Amino acid sequence: MARMLSKVLLSAFLATAAAETLDTPLAVDDQCDAAGGDCALQALQTRAASVADAPGGCPGGLGRPIGGAPCRPCPEGTYSEEGAASCTRCKAGTWNDRRGSPTKESCMSCPAGTWSSQEGALSLNACVECPAGRWSNSSGLDSLAKCTACQPGTWSGMAGATAAGVCTECEAGRWSPQIAAVTETVCVACTAGRYNEKAGSSDFDACISCKPGTWSGKIGADTVGVCEACPAGKWSPAKGATFPETCASCQPGTYSSTKGASSQDFCEKCGPGKYSEVTAATSEATCTKCGKGTYQPIIAAGNHTLCIPCSVGNFSKSVGVAMCEMCPAGSYGDDFGMTGCKSCPEGTWTRAEGSFRSDQCSSWIKPPAKKVIVEATDEKEEKEEKDDKEEKEEKQEEEEEKMPWDEHVTEEKEDEEEKEEKNDPPR
Repeated sequence: MARMLSKVLLSAFLATAAAETLDTPLAVDDQCDAAGGDCALQALQTRAASVADAPGGCPGGLGRPIGGAPCRPCPEGTYSEEGAASCTRCKAGTWNDRRGSPTKESCMSCPAGTWSSQEGALSLNACVECPAGRWSNSSGLDSLAKCTACQPGTWSGMAGATAAGVCTECEAGRWSPQIAAVTETVCVACTAGRYNEKAGSSDFDACISCKPGTWSGKIGADTVGVCEACPAGKWSPAKGATFPETCASCQPGTYSSTKGASSQDFCEKCGPGKYSEVTAATSEATCTKCGKGTYQPIIAAGNHTLCIPCSVGNFSKSVGVAMCEMCPAGSYGDDFGMTGCKSCPEGTWTRAEGSFRSDQCSSWIKPPAKKVIVEATDEKEEKEEKDDKEEKEEKQEEEEEKMPWDEHVTEEKEDEEEKEEKNDPPR
């Protein structure tokens, strides 16, 4: 009795399943004859599993939720092409708000300036704007990383931007290393002593140091014009100096007329015989000549005390000399700082130059004899002049011989008339 009931139940189920998926009914008797009393229940379970896995394609826009299930319209966010057994989700970067979509083209791309990592998105709301500091001119982006970042030296506060022009450059005088910056505050001002004339700089090195001999205290400078030159009489070797005190003064004994001097070499030295006590002097006019009776042998003397009085036996009659002269023979200098030497008494003389006592003038020393200058004519020049004169006379005689006879007569007659006029006294 139990065996007969199992056969009836199994036959009813299989008839229903066969109507949906199978062309040939299952041979129940063959399975259950050997299985015993539980055959009907086991066959029911086995058949249910086989129905779920049954193959078969669907028309476009339809798909089976599970294997063996009826073909149903694909839900929003999916599509199914002709013959596909299941619905496929729209890929990331796209969306679909319609049921029963038959092609993948039914999935619409997220517009430029947006992105979406969601698969099977149901609406445009799934497309998220590229954040501030980024932009995109392409559609269908599937990740935030594909939104192009504003480059270092630029920034953007606009979300959903679709062009690179939204990235604003940092102003001249500033720089920024940050990628995808969202505010102008990331643009860092160049420090004092530097300037940057170019907008959109991404590196600190874009801030150029003021050259040696100049300085600037301005922060965020955008032109080289802020670098002020050290004044004449001063110099500075520092690059990127930030205050005027870095300009060192030329020392006493030196001067410089150059503005923006970058080294002490620009400080020119006062010459021998001169001194200057002025610090940061700007002109050679500050170099004062040592007075008469003194000398100064060094350069760049920085004090008047370096003008040394001439020693005894020496003198200086001019200002600004580097060395005193010795008193000439026949004179002496018996004091320091003399501007002229004293002559020996008449009939006396000194043995040599540089005498420094009066008793060095002696009567037994005779002054040197005066030199007689004889003017002589160079023999060679005299001979050349004589030869030239003789040559001219010979040429003149030759020309006279070549003249016609009547010209000779005429000339002789003219000569006689001239003589008569000279001899004939005026009446």
